[in-house]
Amino acid sequence: MPSPTEIPLFHALWQQQNIPTTLFEALLNDKANPLSTSERAEALTQLARCQGLSSQFDIAHATLDAIPTELLPTGSTARVRWLLEKGRVLRSSGKAQDPETKACFLAAYNEAKEDFFKVDAAHMLAIIDPTGSPDDAPPLENWTTVALKISRGSSDPHTQMWAASLLHNSAWDAIDAGKPQVALSEFKEARELRKRAFEEEPSAKNKTTYRISRWAVARALRECGENQEAYDLQQTLWAEAETGPVKEELDILKPLLGIEN
Repeated sequence: MPSPTEIPLFHALWQQQNIPTTLFEALLNDKANPLSTSERAEALTQLARCQGLSSQFDIAHATLDAIPTELLPTGSTARVRWLLEKGRVLRSSGKAQDPETKACFLAAYNEAKEDFFKVDAAHMLAIIDPTGSPDDAPPLENWTTVALKISRGSSDPHTQMWAASLLHNSAWDAIDAGKPQVALSEFKEARELRKRAFEEEPSAKNKTTYRISRWAVARALRECGENQEAYDLQQTLWAEAETGPVKEELDILKPLLGIEN
């Protein structure tokens, strides 16, 4: 059983499946290896997350409501995770702009003692309030830059990996804003992080996210007019697996390079 201080607890279950509902149900029902009170509360928050990802919002709320939050100390990991998942379910169920949703994420950000969860909260706040920032943030900072600063400066490998997701999202924003060079730089940084994660833990999930990061770099290269390099990268990806997104890019790049199908 993972230590309650491990960050993040139950990480291995999320690596095994994209939505490990059955794994958390089995863990919670394992009479031979009972969870501690705090571990059980954390596991229930993760089960609720799975339910939310499956669009079972009422069930997810019921799972979270069954957790005795009055017994969770302020700032405890279990309480912070409850706040994060309550906010996530509210957002995913169409209540992104409800005051309760933002209040959950703000409380999680302010209470979190571990960088991993503080970044998670800032990341969610960036989604629902892109131009917002902490009250004590310097001018021009927003929730995304705050989250990136924490993740880049953390000594925890899992927290550092948050930067990959943040950079990926920021890079797509840069593409939409007509800033392909900025996007390319951010996609490349994200790719290196995904590569490291895959080399350290070659799970199917890490393999997929690393592949996506490589595709994104090639996509940004095309936006920058570096068509040959983009084509070469997409060809490498195509040789590994013939997928729709890669085919779409190759179909765009071939005419630009004078290559016949």
